[in-house]
Amino acid sequence: MKHCEEVRMRKRNTKHVFLFFPIFFLSLCFLFSQTEEVPDFLAQCGEGVISYIVYGENKDVLCRGTGFLLNESVMVTAYHSLRNAASVEGVNYKGKKVKVEGVVGVDKNLDIILLKINRKDPPLILGNSDELEQGKRIFALGSNESGEITLSEGLVRGFLEISPTQRVADTSLAVPETFNGGPVVSIENKVMGILIFLDPRTKFLLPVNLIKSLKPSAVASKLKDMEKEEYFSTLEGAFLAGRIFALLDETGKAQKYLEDVISKDPANIEAHALLASVYMKQRNYESAASSFKKVIELNPKRDDAYQGLGMVLLKLRRFEEAVSALEKAVELNIDNREVYYHIGNAYEELEDWGKAAEAYEKYLSLKPQDPWTGNLRLGLCRMNLQDYEKAVIAFENARKEKPDDIKTNYNLAQAYHKAGKLEEAQKTYEHLAEINPEDANVYYNTILRMYDEVGMSEKSIEAAKKVIELNPKSEMAIYNLGIMLMKLERYDEAIDAFKKAIEIRPDYDSAYYNIGFAYSKQKKYKESIEAFEKFVEISPDSADGWFNIGVGYMLLKKFNEALEPLEKCVELRPDYAVAYYNLAITYLNLQDYISARNVYEKLVTLDPDLAERLRKLLR
Repeated sequence: MKHCEEVRMRKRNTKHVFLFFPIFFLSLCFLFSQTEEVPDFLAQCGEGVISYIVYGENKDVLCRGTGFLLNESVMVTAYHSLRNAASVEGVNYKGKKVKVEGVVGVDKNLDIILLKINRKDPPLILGNSDELEQGKRIFALGSNESGEITLSEGLVRGFLEISPTQRVADTSLAVPETFNGGPVVSIENKVMGILIFLDPRTKFLLPVNLIKSLKPSAVASKLKDMEKEEYFSTLEGAFLAGRIFALLDETGKAQKYLEDVISKDPANIEAHALLASVYMKQRNYESAASSFKKVIELNPKRDDAYQGLGMVLLKLRRFEEAVSALEKAVELNIDNREVYYHIGNAYEELEDWGKAAEAYEKYLSLKPQDPWTGNLRLGLCRMNLQDYEKAVIAFENARKEKPDDIKTNYNLAQAYHKAGKLEEAQKTYEHLAEINPEDANVYYNTILRMYDEVGMSEKSIEAAKKVIELNPKSEMAIYNLGIMLMKLERYDEAIDAFKKAIEIRPDYDSAYYNIGFAYSKQKKYKESIEAFEKFVEISPDSADGWFNIGVGYMLLKKFNEALEPLEKCVELRPDYAVAYYNLAITYLNLQDYISARNVYEKLVTLDPDLAERLRKLLR
């Protein structure tokens, strides 16, 4: 280990370390949390905590660690610290020497070893690790770099399930690797577990209840007779490290160890399953699929493997294969509600909205803890099926879970709209404007369009006025109000609205156009012509603008003035049949029959019906 190499380096420079020891010790004191309990902990159980040095065959220092007494003469510590040991020597809190006489127990699966020592000191009191819970205060006792027993306080951050019946704890303890194998105690001064380091950065708390199951043998074997090995290169060590790293989302390290486990034990189904989850987190979906398939090959009854395979195939966008795997998962476990949700996802991607809806309904029937997403997806499927009434029900159920969720309310408003429940849609859009004021303008414009589509212009006007209230300087909002007023033939109000829009934007051509149209509806042709003339100043290439000027003059019986704009109109748009017809009428009123007949010849090909009407007027 890197740590052991560092220890050997310090040994070759012992004099330098000794010279700087006082400064080093003072700085170390600040690394540990200071609490009122420190004196009591060390005084009460310090003698049962042992700081040790591991020596190799050549008396070279391999590493340092910590252990503690389970009974008067048996110490427990981390197995991997002693894997290559020839001898071990230690001292307790009071500086009394401790010599290890032999090994009386090993559990390689959990990385713990029991050692017989040559002293009889008070053992630590073992607690019940079932009392550990997230946020609980804990205290680690261990050796610092100088071999002194010190203490650090931390919290339990959470738990990692390494098997269905075993879990370890993740902690906030900030301690050096020399605490490896040391005890972690509760505020009541009872041992809750043993601290195990996988590397200088990664550690976990092995609960004391797992240690209790290892009973010391009556006869000790010699330490030097133990098989020499790199623990984390063994099947047991690699599997333990792989599981812990996987649960801590250290995917690179987890992959390394789990692949090593599988190379040693190809039938290790749990290693394959864990490795598949690691590959998924790495987004290495092809490898994840292969690992899940291996799990299924080893045990075809694993519904979780089919589920995992299905989710990987979803990521790979192989949706039909995903459906097949996921349906096999529910065949093996009909109560696996999450699988139904993912089946729904797959069918959505295949645009099979009916089957997707069935899957989401089954998911919701199993009463998931958070039904919001299921109801939202179900509602979207119902929308695609144009079953708007049922879409409303699904979105309403989703809104019960998240009353102020923007996505839910927006989809519900659309469903109300499609179902013809316009008042409910309006209320929902108004609620959206309250919870998401940044887009209030969008929601009220949607209300405006919704009512406009069904000809409910009074309602549209209310929405338009609300938009103006939100955006008083928006020429478009004022213009839209004018359009709604036009539809109700409230021309004076509409003209006022268009004029206000022009005050904000003087080149607003559409506003001028509609002013001209409104005046023409009121038979105020002079005012209409003035508005259209302003329009063509801004948009000179608009055939419609020139057409309306010409027609205005015709209605005023000013045919000479009508001639030029109508000729300009057909020049811009040679296929404008109605303009040609009115141009011909103008020629007739000016007694220019030849020009009128020329227009007739063109109109025959453009609009035979209009040409026939014109023919009857020609002499």
